[in-house]
Amino acid sequence: MRILPSGFVVFSICGACTALFGKQPITEGDLLKIARVTEVRVASDGGLAVYGAQTINTEPPAAEGADPTYSYRINLWSVDLHSPHATPLQLTYGDRTDTGLAISPDGRQLAFLRADSKKHPQIWVTPLSGPGEPRMVTDLENGAAAPPRWRNDSQALLVTSAVPLNKLPGKPEFSLERPGRDWWDYNRTKTAAAEQGSPNGDLRSIRDWLEHNAEHNDPSDLTRIGFLGELALNNETKLNELYRVDLGAEPKTVKLTESFRNHDGAVYSPADDRILFSSQPDARVHPDRAEGKSAIWEMRADGAQERLLLNERGYSVFQPQFTHDGKQVIVLGIRNDEPFYRQTMIGRCAADGGRLTWLTNDREPAVQHAELDAEGGIYYTLNYHGGEPLLSLDPANPRVKQTLVESSFGAPVFAVGGDKIVYARVSAANPSELFVQVRGARGEGRQLTSLNEGWLSDREISLPEEHWVTRPDGLRVQYWLMRPTNAQPGQKYPWVLDMHGGPSAMWGPGEFTMWHEFQMFCSFGYGVVYANPRGSSGYGYEFQRANYKDWGDGPMGDVMAALDDAMAKEPAIDKDRLFVTGGSYAGYLTAWVIGHTNRFKAAAALRGVYDLATFFGEGNAYRLVPEEFGGYPWEADTKRLLDKESPITYVENMKTPLLIIHGSADNRTGIVQSQMLFRALKQLNRPVEYVRYPGAGHEITRSGAPQQRMDHMLRVIEFFERYAGNTRPTPKAPANPSTAVPSQKTGVQ
Repeated sequence: MRILPSGFVVFSICGACTALFGKQPITEGDLLKIARVTEVRVASDGGLAVYGAQTINTEPPAAEGADPTYSYRINLWSVDLHSPHATPLQLTYGDRTDTGLAISPDGRQLAFLRADSKKHPQIWVTPLSGPGEPRMVTDLENGAAAPPRWRNDSQALLVTSAVPLNKLPGKPEFSLERPGRDWWDYNRTKTAAAEQGSPNGDLRSIRDWLEHNAEHNDPSDLTRIGFLGELALNNETKLNELYRVDLGAEPKTVKLTESFRNHDGAVYSPADDRILFSSQPDARVHPDRAEGKSAIWEMRADGAQERLLLNERGYSVFQPQFTHDGKQVIVLGIRNDEPFYRQTMIGRCAADGGRLTWLTNDREPAVQHAELDAEGGIYYTLNYHGGEPLLSLDPANPRVKQTLVESSFGAPVFAVGGDKIVYARVSAANPSELFVQVRGARGEGRQLTSLNEGWLSDREISLPEEHWVTRPDGLRVQYWLMRPTNAQPGQKYPWVLDMHGGPSAMWGPGEFTMWHEFQMFCSFGYGVVYANPRGSSGYGYEFQRANYKDWGDGPMGDVMAALDDAMAKEPAIDKDRLFVTGGSYAGYLTAWVIGHTNRFKAAAALRGVYDLATFFGEGNAYRLVPEEFGGYPWEADTKRLLDKESPITYVENMKTPLLIIHGSADNRTGIVQSQMLFRALKQLNRPVEYVRYPGAGHEITRSGAPQQRMDHMLRVIEFFERYAGNTRPTPKAPANPSTAVPSQKTGVQ
């Protein structure tokens, strides 16, 4: 039991409680129970699927007074698709993170990427037919950096490794971008103490000594514009190079490339004589400066004769896939002119790179992933109206599309093999389960897993209700309304306006990341309104671009219109107990909202950006500034616009009690953003509290440490409870209490 400052009591739930009181609301500890499918692959004959399932493991306290420890695991499972009654079979166990699945063309082996906290990730192979244990088949100095690809004879793997620039022989064509210095004007091979240089030597020896120190990050010597990673500095540029792993009793690794370009998404041709990959088109441009521009390259299977195959003017093209007959190549592509707004499309060209045509339209929402079946049909997902539907099209008649998973759900991962389509489905009622469908069949298919059904069976779930509101400029904004769990007729409840980041993210019933947060608010007696304002993905180019140079007023007007429309429809909303929150860009929007209205009782700004000019230098997402505001902070017109669009400009208007949360290793937005807003509000003696999580990055609420994720959610709720009072509804009693039988199942304590 836990008592919040308002006097509200948080109980842990046990099976006996369920029997006595009926279904119970979601609790913070339920976060530890949520499992999700991370990826799936299907054998070429359609007889077997292999998938990764992410769970959170809890270890009890190691000593009295200590805390439990939590860790993420991704273990692999297989399921027989021929048998309608088959149950999944676990393939890997323990404290593992197994990803990057690839089933061999003959269906006998599975290759995957295994991460180890003490070493670089490596490629492992395990048999799918017959006995055998997983074995590590690579020992790459820099580890494996992408899912492996099988050669079509099932005898070798194509493997990617991110190699530091100084490990590659020769000299790049692009500039070092280090004033007064040239490539390798120091000793690159330090095999003896004498070769590490000396602070007392000549200039060359001093340079050797300085480089030796920098290689140990003491200090970090930065020359690249992309110097910020997610949690730490990006010191040296790394490039994705390719290796071939010949399998056998003793696997042999052969280096295929040593060129100064990335080799992304590499695939073998059906005849195994060519390899396609995507990379920046101009070798004279530093990869950091390429700004996402990419072309399709080809080379011989032995790594020789790299050359451009498809370099479409005005477009970036990537993720090549050969059709099964080898006569055509399917690619994804996007216009280069406005990469933050343009929509990803599916394209097709001849095997020699000629005659590129687009099979989908960039006025439609962006394609997320695409796969081919053996007959040349294309299956793909896209962000659309709050979900991630799964569709198919025939390249011979691309205007005719079939929807396999509706947009009220999400299919974030899927795979095709034989006559089967296997996909993970996200829904408002269940965050993740795996389904199989026969190609050409109607209906939702057959459920293969019960990852969450068991623990959800005794939980009360609040389901979203979809609405649309039309804005004065004609834009239609989609939003959803969720009522408090077990809300009673005739009563009024506090309501949270929860906003998404990006700004081009998209929320909806088919989106996984917010499932627990929305249910937690409803569990504590809050209703939720969430919307996709202008700038969101899922509605096409014009809608996504509608926030250009307008991060504040336009999106705020959209989310407030959604709230107003919800209040007109839902009498349970207490207009005097409204709350607002959001993370990342929505942390920005939260601060913007309370700088322009005092309508909310309290607010929580999470991982936000509050001063756009300093964000350009502080965040690794800095390109949002020139791409979405049309210039740079030192340009007079842009500086005026950035000041106008920065929430910090309106800090004197902020009187709403505010909770600010940030991670101390958040390089996406930068931690100074939160410090500036907090200090300004403290200086003004406004009601503000600041929470910082050590070691946490920008993804704290999605993939951060589980204990920090739970703490984060409850701190927001506890802060709102200070201003909302004791709001959580009483659990419903069973319809016939006399027949209730306590369950023996133990819940989260």
